[in-house]
Amino acid sequence: YIAENFNYQIIDFQNDFINYKDIKCKNIVFAEGFGLHKNPFFNYLPLDGTKGELIIIKANKLDLNVILNAGLYLVPLGNNLFKVGATYNWDDKTKEGTENGKSELIDKIKSIINCEFEIIEHLSGIRPTVKDRKPLLGRHHIHKNLHLLNGLGTRGVLLGPEMAEILYNFIENKVPLQKDVNIERYCKYLNFK
Repeated sequence: YIAENFNYQIIDFQNDFINYKDIKCKNIVFAEGFGLHKNPFFNYLPLDGTKGELIIIKANKLDLNVILNAGLYLVPLGNNLFKVGATYNWDDKTKEGTENGKSELIDKIKSIINCEFEIIEHLSGIRPTVKDRKPLLGRHHIHKNLHLLNGLGTRGVLLGPEMAEILYNFIENKVPLQKDVNIERYCKYLNFK
Protein backbone atom coordinates (compact mmCIF):
# COMPACT_ATOMS: atom_id res chain seq x y z
CA TYR A 1 0.00 0.00 0.00
CA ILE A 2 0.96 3.64 -0.28
CA ALA A 3 0.87 5.81 2.84
CA GLU A 4 0.21 9.34 1.60
CA ASN A 5 -2.51 11.97 1.33
CA PHE A 6 -4.70 11.42 -1.71
CA ASN A 7 -4.57 14.17 -4.35
CA TYR A 8 -8.08 14.36 -5.82
CA GLN A 9 -7.01 16.89 -8.48
CA ILE A 10 -4.77 14.46 -10.36
CA ILE A 11 -7.32 11.70 -10.97
CA ASP A 12 -7.33 11.09 -14.72
CA PHE A 13 -10.69 9.66 -15.79
CA GLN A 14 -10.56 7.51 -18.94
CA ASN A 15 -13.42 5.59 -20.60
CA ASP A 16 -13.00 2.30 -18.76
CA PHE A 17 -10.39 3.06 -16.14
CA ILE A 18 -8.77 5.65 -13.90
CA ASN A 19 -5.14 6.75 -13.82
CA TYR A 20 -3.78 8.03 -10.54
CA LYS A 21 -0.05 8.73 -10.55
CA ASP A 22 1.47 5.41 -11.70
CA ILE A 23 -1.64 3.38 -10.86
CA LYS A 24 -4.20 2.26 -13.44
CA CYS A 25 -7.44 0.87 -11.98
CA LYS A 26 -11.09 0.23 -12.77
CA ASN A 27 -12.46 1.68 -9.53
CA ILE A 28 -11.50 3.74 -6.52
CA VAL A 29 -13.19 3.20 -3.16
CA PHE A 30 -12.89 6.11 -0.74
CA ALA A 31 -12.94 4.94 2.90
CA GLU A 32 -11.64 8.11 4.53
CA GLY A 33 -13.63 8.39 7.70
CA PHE A 34 -14.07 11.96 8.91
CA GLY A 35 -11.68 13.06 6.14
CA LEU A 36 -14.62 12.78 3.74
CA HIS A 37 -15.16 16.52 4.24
CA LYS A 38 -12.05 17.14 2.11
CA ASN A 39 -13.20 14.83 -0.70
CA PRO A 40 -14.65 16.98 -3.53
CA PHE A 41 -16.56 14.00 -4.96
CA PHE A 42 -18.53 13.08 -1.83
CA ASN A 43 -18.31 16.05 0.57
CA TYR A 44 -21.98 16.91 -0.04
CA LEU A 45 -23.01 13.96 2.13
CA PRO A 46 -24.16 14.73 5.70
CA LEU A 47 -21.25 13.18 7.54
CA ASP A 48 -20.86 14.38 11.09
CA GLY A 49 -18.23 13.43 13.61
CA THR A 50 -18.18 12.06 17.11
CA LYS A 51 -14.90 12.45 18.94
CA GLY A 52 -13.67 9.42 20.81
CA GLU A 53 -10.75 9.09 23.18
CA LEU A 54 -9.00 6.02 24.52
CA ILE A 55 -6.02 5.17 26.64
CA ILE A 56 -3.48 2.38 26.59
CA ILE A 57 -2.66 1.19 30.09
CA LYS A 58 -0.11 -1.18 31.55
CA ALA A 59 -1.53 -3.29 34.38
CA ASN A 60 0.91 -5.99 35.49
CA LYS A 61 -1.56 -7.62 37.88
CA LEU A 62 -4.62 -7.58 35.61
CA ASP A 63 -5.30 -11.16 34.53
CA LEU A 64 -7.56 -10.69 31.51
CA ASN A 65 -7.29 -12.39 28.13
CA VAL A 66 -10.73 -11.62 26.69
CA ILE A 67 -12.35 -8.36 25.61
CA LEU A 68 -14.43 -6.83 28.38
CA ASN A 69 -17.36 -4.56 27.53
CA ALA A 70 -18.88 -2.97 30.62
CA GLY A 71 -19.72 0.68 29.96
CA LEU A 72 -16.34 0.91 28.28
CA TYR A 73 -14.22 -1.65 26.49
CA LEU A 74 -11.04 -3.19 27.76
CA VAL A 75 -9.00 -5.02 25.12
CA PRO A 76 -5.92 -7.08 26.03
CA LEU A 77 -2.99 -6.21 23.74
CA GLY A 78 -0.38 -8.53 25.25
CA ASN A 79 2.58 -7.80 27.53
CA ASN A 80 0.21 -6.49 30.25
CA LEU A 81 -1.00 -3.71 27.94
CA PHE A 82 -4.71 -2.95 27.53
CA LYS A 83 -6.69 -0.61 25.32
CA VAL A 84 -9.42 1.22 27.27
CA GLY A 85 -12.14 3.21 25.56
CA ALA A 86 -13.94 5.07 24.63
CA THR A 87 -15.49 8.46 25.20
CA TYR A 88 -18.15 10.19 23.10
CA ASN A 89 -18.10 13.91 22.38
CA TRP A 90 -20.45 15.26 19.71
CA ASP A 91 -19.25 18.88 19.92
CA ASP A 92 -15.45 18.74 19.88
CA LYS A 93 -14.05 18.02 16.40
CA THR A 94 -10.37 18.47 17.28
CA LYS A 95 -7.96 15.56 17.02
CA GLU A 96 -6.19 16.20 20.32
CA GLY A 97 -6.99 14.28 23.46
CA THR A 98 -8.49 16.19 26.37
CA GLU A 99 -7.96 16.04 30.11
CA ASN A 100 -11.73 15.60 30.54
CA GLY A 101 -11.72 12.58 28.23
CA LYS A 102 -8.70 11.08 29.95
CA SER A 103 -10.24 11.63 33.41
CA GLU A 104 -13.51 10.04 32.30
CA LEU A 105 -11.66 6.92 31.15
CA ILE A 106 -9.56 6.75 34.32
CA ASP A 107 -12.68 7.00 36.51
CA LYS A 108 -14.44 4.28 34.52
CA ILE A 109 -11.50 1.89 34.53
CA LYS A 110 -11.02 2.36 38.28
CA SER A 111 -14.65 1.31 38.81
CA ILE A 112 -14.03 -1.95 36.94
CA ILE A 113 -10.54 -3.13 37.88
CA ASN A 114 -8.93 -3.16 41.30
CA CYS A 115 -5.24 -3.16 40.54
CA GLU A 116 -2.60 -0.55 39.85
CA PHE A 117 -2.17 0.65 36.28
CA GLU A 118 -0.03 3.10 34.38
CA ILE A 119 -1.20 5.19 31.43
CA ILE A 120 1.11 4.51 28.48
CA GLU A 121 -0.68 6.47 25.78
CA HIS A 122 -3.71 8.73 25.32
CA LEU A 123 -5.27 8.72 21.83
CA SER A 124 -8.23 10.37 20.17
CA GLY A 125 -9.95 10.52 16.82
CA ILE A 126 -13.17 11.50 15.11
CA ARG A 127 -15.64 8.74 14.28
CA PRO A 128 -17.46 9.26 10.97
CA THR A 129 -21.12 9.38 12.00
CA VAL A 130 -24.33 10.08 10.14
CA LYS A 131 -27.47 11.49 11.77
CA ASP A 132 -29.59 8.51 10.66
CA ARG A 133 -26.86 6.20 12.06
CA LYS A 134 -26.67 4.29 8.77
CA PRO A 135 -23.47 3.71 6.78
CA LEU A 136 -22.77 5.55 3.54
CA LEU A 137 -22.18 3.19 0.61
CA GLY A 138 -22.46 3.88 -3.06
CA ARG A 139 -21.31 5.18 -6.38
CA HIS A 140 -20.67 8.77 -7.42
CA HIS A 141 -23.56 10.20 -9.46
CA ILE A 142 -21.29 11.30 -12.35
CA HIS A 143 -18.04 9.34 -12.03
CA LYS A 144 -19.41 5.79 -11.92
CA ASN A 145 -16.04 4.27 -11.03
CA LEU A 146 -15.72 6.26 -7.79
CA HIS A 147 -17.26 4.57 -4.77
CA LEU A 148 -17.69 5.29 -1.08
CA LEU A 149 -17.54 3.26 2.13
CA ASN A 150 -18.00 5.54 5.13
CA GLY A 151 -20.21 6.59 8.03
CA LEU A 152 -19.71 3.47 10.13
CA GLY A 153 -19.58 5.58 13.27
CA THR A 154 -19.18 3.87 16.61
CA ARG A 155 -19.71 0.42 15.08
CA GLY A 156 -16.93 0.54 12.49
CA VAL A 157 -15.12 -2.53 13.77
CA LEU A 158 -18.35 -4.53 13.72
CA LEU A 159 -19.85 -3.20 10.48
CA GLY A 160 -16.70 -2.71 8.42
CA PRO A 161 -16.24 -6.24 7.06
CA GLU A 162 -19.92 -6.70 6.16
CA MET A 163 -20.23 -3.26 4.55
CA ALA A 164 -17.04 -3.86 2.54
CA GLU A 165 -18.46 -7.14 1.25
CA ILE A 166 -21.77 -5.47 0.35
CA LEU A 167 -19.94 -2.72 -1.54
CA TYR A 168 -17.71 -5.27 -3.28
CA ASN A 169 -20.78 -7.20 -4.48
CA PHE A 170 -22.35 -3.94 -5.66
CA ILE A 171 -19.27 -3.01 -7.68
CA GLU A 172 -18.23 -6.40 -9.03
CA ASN A 173 -21.45 -8.45 -9.12
CA LYS A 174 -24.03 -5.68 -9.68
CA VAL A 175 -25.91 -6.61 -6.48
CA PRO A 176 -28.10 -3.59 -5.60
CA LEU A 177 -27.37 -1.76 -2.37
CA GLN A 178 -29.96 -1.69 0.38
CA LYS A 179 -31.76 1.66 0.35
CA ASP A 180 -30.95 2.41 3.98
CA VAL A 181 -27.17 2.40 3.32
CA ASN A 182 -27.13 3.68 -0.26
CA ILE A 183 -25.91 7.27 -0.61
CA GLU A 184 -28.71 7.83 -3.12
CA ARG A 185 -30.95 8.40 -0.09
CA TYR A 186 -29.27 11.83 0.10
CA CYS A 187 -28.71 12.44 -3.62
CA LYS A 188 -32.44 12.71 -4.30
CA TYR A 189 -32.57 15.87 -2.20
CA LEU A 190 -29.77 17.39 -4.29
CA ASN A 191 -31.39 16.56 -7.66
CA PHE A 192 -28.67 14.03 -8.51
CA LYS A 193 -29.62 11.05 -10.63
